[in-house]
Amino acid sequence: MKVAKKVWNHFVVKQILIISGMFFSFYILDLSLRIYSNQYIGFYNWIHFAPNLFTFSWILLVIGILCLFPKKGRMIGYGVLSIISNVIVYAEYLHFSVLNRFFTFSDLLLAKEGSAYFGYAMSKTSFKMVLVIMLSIGITIITLFMMKKTEDFIRNPYYYWRWIVGTMVLVGIMRIGAISRLGSAADPLTWEASYQPKNIYLDFNNQNKSLEVSGLYELLFRSSYLYIHDHFIINKQKWKDEIDAYLEENTLEYQENDYTGILEGKNVIYVLMESIDSWLVTEEVMPTLYQLQQTGLNFTNRYAPAFGGGQTINSEFAMNTGLYAVENSKAIYNYDHNFFSTSLASKLKSHGYSAVSIHTNSGNFYNRTFFHEALGYDAHYALDDMKNINHADYNYYNDSSLVKNTETYEMIIREAPFFSFVITYSGHVPYDDTNDRCVVDPYHLKVEGNKELSCIRNLARETDEMLKILIEKLEKDQKLEDTILVLVSDHYAYGYDDQAFIQKYKGTTNSYLLQNVPFVIWNKNLKHQEIDILMDTADILPTLFNMLAIDYDPNDYIGTDVFSDYHDHFVYFSSDAFYDGETLYDGTVVDSEKQDYVNEIITTIRKKRKLNDQLILSDYFRN
Repeated sequence: MKVAKKVWNHFVVKQILIISGMFFSFYILDLSLRIYSNQYIGFYNWIHFAPNLFTFSWILLVIGILCLFPKKGRMIGYGVLSIISNVIVYAEYLHFSVLNRFFTFSDLLLAKEGSAYFGYAMSKTSFKMVLVIMLSIGITIITLFMMKKTEDFIRNPYYYWRWIVGTMVLVGIMRIGAISRLGSAADPLTWEASYQPKNIYLDFNNQNKSLEVSGLYELLFRSSYLYIHDHFIINKQKWKDEIDAYLEENTLEYQENDYTGILEGKNVIYVLMESIDSWLVTEEVMPTLYQLQQTGLNFTNRYAPAFGGGQTINSEFAMNTGLYAVENSKAIYNYDHNFFSTSLASKLKSHGYSAVSIHTNSGNFYNRTFFHEALGYDAHYALDDMKNINHADYNYYNDSSLVKNTETYEMIIREAPFFSFVITYSGHVPYDDTNDRCVVDPYHLKVEGNKELSCIRNLARETDEMLKILIEKLEKDQKLEDTILVLVSDHYAYGYDDQAFIQKYKGTTNSYLLQNVPFVIWNKNLKHQEIDILMDTADILPTLFNMLAIDYDPNDYIGTDVFSDYHDHFVYFSSDAFYDGETLYDGTVVDSEKQDYVNEIITTIRKKRKLNDQLILSDYFRN
């Protein structure tokens, strides 16, 4: 009896050690990510019960299922899940270190596009990150070894069903406990919802706060569920009815102003400038763009907030539609079956313009070939797919090649009136020797002892060179007076490693305020103005419509004409943060004297974001 008892105890101890190993190999990944997040976000402390209970429930469910498999299947399943979990956590670390936010299920749909810059992201790897991954993998290897040396856990059918029932009961208790610990929810359209943990969990519109509230595994599950729910289950007609009800109560009337029609009938060249940050626009580095700022309409207070995955495609979409990408949804470029009848291209075409877009990359990247068709363009010229361009010296990655080459120049400059959307490439990461264009110093902008700064300065000049040659050729072709240039940066240079340098130049360390980037409208006969009205990317489209005398309904857009009386004199970002030129609200406690004002703005923001998402998800403009 003593021997049998000793053997039994030895077996139980092994099983406890195995289950503990499985548990901790998953748990330390989630815990380390939440601790890491707390250093920068600090919304919901990692010691709170709710995120830990969510994580416990998922780990227990996985262990419970794995233990039902024979030993070999259990080992394979555990090993595969461990690898997947480590890869996801590593990717979350890198994603946050580059973009200052964690990713959700919908962001995974951008993985193919992001893989092109994997090498740059890898450079952000930290020792602590590697240590956590190695610890998890080490525990996994030890646990697998113990599994191999131990008998199957469940063999008797009687215990099999007790194990299933017991696991489900414990998982249910943990999940109920987790949700209850989040407290109560506020009205989703009120300001209180921006900082109530329960609302953060229910809405899942803020990746960073959602991770802290729910933990990694619940984050991935819930974002996946919301994606499926919003795209395959929800009643779209209900959304459309809610939109109609909202617009009936919040109708905007179109207003003419001093800028109405000042650019009427002009050709439009709309340039999305990759990573051209304000600190790069100097007489030395970008003399052409600098001069255009000094002679055109220079919008000094324009911000480029990011919603959903991919900052470039987010700005690209906002520039073209006056809307923003949907959070916790599929990548915005996958809405290629939507009908954007109110987009810039669609409206200009209805006024007799031709509309084309052009970019160096493949048309599969961001699905631009089909997505730009949905946005109303007659064609998208993806130069990487057009290998037959007749020019021996053509360089697909130098922006100046777009206008040096006769064939590509003629894609941009067409019979009047024309609208051409040009997406630049040169300013893209990486800014080191892995980028062939950074090995040389073509514009003699090298900074001794600083390879990264030397690189980005030369890349920015390459974009500037494109603008210079474009203007020269338009002048030669006698089309300059009849053409306007609309120059818009997609985002600040977040890929520049020395962020302290940028922060010093811009006078802020705040990730929201760093989004202040260039926006210029220029025409040879346009009188120069420094316009310091607060605006964001979505405001560009209605502002352009007004200046071009294009009739439009202001209720079809989240953005507004910056010169109208109903323009919002604040810009808002993800997680209900906003800036009005004086007050920056980023979720922290504000002065009691400003609380009512902050509450009012946040309530407005939440209504606008809801309207924005419903307009896209319901394909509202198809009607």
